Amino acid sequence: MKYELSTLMFEPENLMKSLRFAHELELTLEIFPLWHEPDFARFMKEHLTDLRGVTGSFHEPCYFCEHTAPRGGKEHAAAVDACRKTFEYAAALGAKHMVFHHNNRGFASFEKADMIKRATENLHEMNEIAAEYGIPYLVENSGVIQFNNMLFNEEEFIALFAEIKNDCVLDLGHAHCNGWDIARVVLSLGDRIKAYHVHNNDGNGDAHQRIGAGTLDVAAFKHRCYELTPDAHIIFEYAPGIDISIAELGEEIAGFKAIL
Repeated sequence: MKYELSTLMFEPENLMKSLRFAHELELTLEIFPLWHEPDFARFMKEHLTDLRGVTGSFHEPCYFCEHTAPRGGKEHAAAVDACRKTFEYAAALGAKHMVFHHNNRGFASFEKADMIKRATENLHEMNEIAAEYGIPYLVENSGVIQFNNMLFNEEEFIALFAEIKNDCVLDLGHAHCNGWDIARVVLSLGDRIKAYHVHNNDGNGDAHQRIGAGTLDVAAFKHRCYELTPDAHIIFEYAPGIDISIAELGEEIAGFKAIL
């Protein structure tokens, strides 16, 4: 089992810290793209050499990236352009996968069917682009009930993988916010789950807090994770600006290793 750290927790001007975490803890990074932030774009351009060997994966650029947008419009074009740029960097840095969100905006119930139809079409298009760069595209359970942006409920998300060729990254925080039976999801999807986004919350807001700072029983998850998906990556995806030291993250990783 391999461990990664999402760069989401680092402010764009402090991304050099992510490299220190990676080297000192001997883990890889999941790059969370913020192309609209000059400091992020500068960091990526200036530190390509430093990032080679420590980049495990990329998230999609979910800010200003909406896959439910109608094809042919400006919003759809912007999403494709942002993802293609991200795939270029992912390929250059040897990333093992990139994360896909079906949607990144809230919606009313009457919009759901049309949004799923458009997102499905756009996923097919993005899969073709992913194939050009040789990057596996993992579908995440994005969205939470509180923000009216959970496009698939538990049953629908499980059923989705009978219809698509993509594998899964299971976000534990999102699943917890939405009241999902995480053990059941893991059992149902099995080795289609290639990675987990690990963080905690109060079961309502998607706070992206540390493992012990919430109501999700992470200890129970650890056993199920190892039992059913021993090769999946554990990606710590904490909130921007969260207060955690290299030593403290090392302790959280050690907690996973102790269970295994």
